[in-house]
Amino acid sequence: MTLPTLSVVIPTFNESRTIAAAVERLLRQIDRIDEIIVVENNSTDGTAAVVAALLPRSPKLTMIVERTPGLIAARNAGVDAAKSEIIARIDADTQVHDGWAAAITDFFENAPADVGAVTGPLVPHDTPPSFRTIFVKGQDTRIAQALARSDDPRAVHGIEAVRGPNMAFRRSVWHEVRDVLTSRTDVYEDLDFALCVQKAGHRLACVVGMRADVSGRRFLTSRKSYWQYTAQLPRTWEVHGNDQRARVSRKEMWSNRIVYCIYWIPNRAYDPAARKYSAGRIFTKRDELVIPTATDR
Repeated sequence: MTLPTLSVVIPTFNESRTIAAAVERLLRQIDRIDEIIVVENNSTDGTAAVVAALLPRSPKLTMIVERTPGLIAARNAGVDAAKSEIIARIDADTQVHDGWAAAITDFFENAPADVGAVTGPLVPHDTPPSFRTIFVKGQDTRIAQALARSDDPRAVHGIEAVRGPNMAFRRSVWHEVRDVLTSRTDVYEDLDFALCVQKAGHRLACVVGMRADVSGRRFLTSRKSYWQYTAQLPRTWEVHGNDQRARVSRKEMWSNRIVYCIYWIPNRAYDPAARKYSAGRIFTKRDELVIPTATDR
């Protein structure tokens, strides 16, 4: 069989500090990627200039501009412009591992026809080591347990959702669900996408080799901001008419909030560049760098 073509879409808004690293990781495996589309969405911090400086590195790297503010508009513009059979989407602070693109194309080369979208293991790369260790151990344990019950060593099939910072899907599936995706900015857009894909009759899978790291910067936002963000989980289920699942997801919402409170001081004190803690960082005022939506702006 012939390997499917792969496009990677990266929506950006004020990501001058992270976008270069995200693109660099993709360029390392450009032999398995047919195009990289960076969507510039009204940045004011020089993001466009950073991307422009990277464009000569590969003819497969392009930048398009979407003036309508918000992650959903930027995502849609990038995916609509993509030409490949498989379209991956990452965030501007995502750092894919070596072999990430190969894991996607190898999987879709002979994946079951009803698998419409996939995701991969995702680890916060700039949080305290103890947090990362607990997170990775828990995630890998769950994946290993699921693989033990699976007849496909490459992936866990039948999962519930895909993650926006690390996902891929068939272009044909995008055209099926494009017009039924919500335009609301107070829900998880990646969960909304996953639920729409499943309603269209497709399954989801977690591809083990599709590994990536992402910033844990959500934990550095204010309590108010984090509470608003986590409230989007049950709201997304409610939008899809699943009140029972929304009630269950509130437990996950509060679990995430408890973790936020436990790690508030360590996360604020930790300096990922120096890989050490500093008490002076705890109450230092900093920009709330979050995944952009129209309500964040």
